[in-house]
Amino acid sequence: MAIRILYVEDDVASGRLVKSIAEKEGYIVDVVTTGRESLKALSGAPPDLILTDLNLPDTSGLELLPKLREKLPEAPVIVVTASESIQDVITAMKRGAIDYLTKPIDLQRMIVSLANAVKMMRQQRDIARLRTEVEEAHALEHLVGSSPSMERLRELIRQAAPSEATVLIVGESGTGKELVARALHYASPRAKGPFIDVNSAALTETLLESELFGHEKGAFTSAVSRRRGKFEQADGGSLFLDEIGDMPLSTQAKILRVLQERSFERVGGEEKISVDVRVICATNRNLEEAVQKGTFRMDLFYRINTIGIEVSSLRERKSDIAELARHFLARANRSGKQDAQAISEAAMEVLRRHSWPGNVRELQNAIERAVIICNEETIQPAHLPPAVLRVSPQPGGDKVGQSLIDAVEQMERSMILSTLERCGWTKAHAARALGITERILSYKMQNLGIERPRLEN
Repeated sequence: MAIRILYVEDDVASGRLVKSIAEKEGYIVDVVTTGRESLKALSGAPPDLILTDLNLPDTSGLELLPKLREKLPEAPVIVVTASESIQDVITAMKRGAIDYLTKPIDLQRMIVSLANAVKMMRQQRDIARLRTEVEEAHALEHLVGSSPSMERLRELIRQAAPSEATVLIVGESGTGKELVARALHYASPRAKGPFIDVNSAALTETLLESELFGHEKGAFTSAVSRRRGKFEQADGGSLFLDEIGDMPLSTQAKILRVLQERSFERVGGEEKISVDVRVICATNRNLEEAVQKGTFRMDLFYRINTIGIEVSSLRERKSDIAELARHFLARANRSGKQDAQAISEAAMEVLRRHSWPGNVRELQNAIERAVIICNEETIQPAHLPPAVLRVSPQPGGDKVGQSLIDAVEQMERSMILSTLERCGWTKAHAARALGITERILSYKMQNLGIERPRLEN
């Protein structure tokens, strides 16, 4: 698609020359002669970039520039001047111009300047598009599940997001605590700012402090240059401290001071650095017990627990399993290279009966594995991981677990029989109801020893 340029120039000859040269380069050029006409032109087909002379009959280009930027902030502006005043150019750049051309215009330099402006414009649009995609991907609607606990979770996020208060997210590993943190960030006034995450359990004490606060050159052996820490990187946005329950006590003290004073020093430095950061924490530990044991600071616990959010385990919201499984199947199929398009009712029943010690993360891995292994349109129980196929012992039972034959085949046999009976033993109808092909149904009936009952004479 051709790039549209608006050139604001009262010199007719200059306007005609620039239009001729730029159009040979593939641009579409509209020329207007006054500032008033340029502002009016923005309401029509908006230009992709703007050239404006600094000396216009009805206004100064320096006065026009902020008006153009306000109405069309994404369009790069290049100023054209016959003035020898460097101050005018500096003022224009401060007001949003990205480059300048002097009269008489060097046409080769103009072509390079236009190409650079187009490159910058496309980069800005790509960044804006990616930011929008990220915000949409982490919107509240993408926290999958319709169970009461998920509805409560979404409502609590809506209430907490506008606040600047520190949040503590508690839940077992694999429940999606980071998704909740991101949803909080992107539903907040800080959504345009950065979201920076740190795993407190993944680093040693020295490396963790350097990661959080940055370091000065020479602060330790490998500190060959100054480095900005996560707090600085998150300025204007949110910092997510994952697994804060595993943080060393000495680092906890420094985190508490940052939360109280909103400033810190880099490792090996003395300069006070102030930041505007909202801190969101998460843990899979019971911090109240950790406080009692002396492994977590009481003052820090109360400081970060201003707003507490608990994420339920998957076994506590089993009604969400089917919705989550279909969501992960759709995500796995985005490449279009997989055969599996659906999950059979038999496989879904296996998913519902599993205890999910790894929570949502385990379910996601199970579906991704099934999609890779499955060479049919519908995922069957046999495509699921062995750990999912083993049925957890029931209360009062004396078995550690059941085999695939004992659990899955028995369940499949029962489901197929009941479906066949409901469909009057019409295989085509029964296969459709089970989400499998008639060929697969016949194969399973043969393997499971299912035969249509003979009518008595």
